[in-house]
Amino acid sequence: MRQVFFSIIIVLMLAVLIFLVATLPTRIVKPKEQASFLTSSSQMDYANKLLSKGLKSEAAEAFEEYLASGKMQPQEEAKLLYKLGSVYMELYKYEKALKSFYKAEMLDPKAEFSGEMNQKIVEALENLGMSSQARYELEARTSLGGEKQAKGKVVARIGKREITDAEIDEALKNVPQWMRKSLEEPERRQEFIRNYVGQEVLYTKARRLGLDTKEETRKTLEQLKKQIVVEQFLGNQIQEKLDKISPEDIKLYYEAKKDSFTELAQIKVAFLSFENESQKDEMIQKLKEKEGKPQEASITEGDTSIAGIGEAKDIIASLFLKEKGQISDPLKIKDKFYVFSVIEKRQKRQKSFEEVKSEVEYEYKIKRQQEISQDLLKKALEEQEVEIFETTNKNETKKDN
Repeated sequence: MRQVFFSIIIVLMLAVLIFLVATLPTRIVKPKEQASFLTSSSQMDYANKLLSKGLKSEAAEAFEEYLASGKMQPQEEAKLLYKLGSVYMELYKYEKALKSFYKAEMLDPKAEFSGEMNQKIVEALENLGMSSQARYELEARTSLGGEKQAKGKVVARIGKREITDAEIDEALKNVPQWMRKSLEEPERRQEFIRNYVGQEVLYTKARRLGLDTKEETRKTLEQLKKQIVVEQFLGNQIQEKLDKISPEDIKLYYEAKKDSFTELAQIKVAFLSFENESQKDEMIQKLKEKEGKPQEASITEGDTSIAGIGEAKDIIASLFLKEKGQISDPLKIKDKFYVFSVIEKRQKRQKSFEEVKSEVEYEYKIKRQQEISQDLLKKALEEQEVEIFETTNKNETKKDN
């Protein structure tokens, strides 16, 4: 009986043991593996802190962990993906940046950051050497590469974009008024078109690289904006006063500067060179008979050199004393002798006002423009009580009078 009892006990114990073994995986609790030791909000704060400290790779990893939690609304996730993509751009990891940008675009196609993201997508493609794809993206995503409705004769084409006469005319409005007249000539206008197209091509390339959004570019644009506003202010003020210039003002300026509006004396000479002074008679005779293939050169009063010879300041002065048809004595220049024949001579002449009227008017207006600009600046400085201090060393300054 006792043996039967013990047998039953053993069987029961074995049954309990088998049950315990069978349920062992569920009874031994394994700690759950957490995506992070932080809560979701703390994880985001942690990632942002890493980013603020310049630890971009570590921040990107922390953002990836947060995204892996999958506890976000589509718009929120898209915003974070854009931020992550921007970090990858700064790390030059363009493939990962594109992956983040494209997913963000899919989650929130109308996100407020879409415009900036489009630029970065194009920039990433360009930096990966995918220029064709970058151009396609640029045309698809921005108005830069889009086709414009033709408004006249097409004068150039950049890819699918047509540049018309109307666009060129619009660009010419930004050219200073005094330059526009010369650009009416067909050759000058064509040159302007070539320069304009070249600038547009380079600008589009720069946009694809995202240079227009760089901080340095924005600072430069701000400085240019100031410059443009100042130029417009000066331009309006100056033009108003230049319009009041009368023909009498120009004539008076001509009379005061008459000596600068002259036609300088000029001679044309023929010459022969030789090695020995004993050849002088032979060379003079050849020059008289126009033999020996003499060289010719034009010399204007004030010149210091002769074409084909070089520096000859003193020789030139003596040649201007000769009359037409006269032949000089042998003159030594460096290691050679020369004889000269004056074949043409024109005396210094005062140009009449009618001859130089346009030149005088241009010069006078430039002078007045400078005077008006200086006067405007002086008055502006006085109105605003400006003081400029000259720095003499690190610790001392003195007033600049």
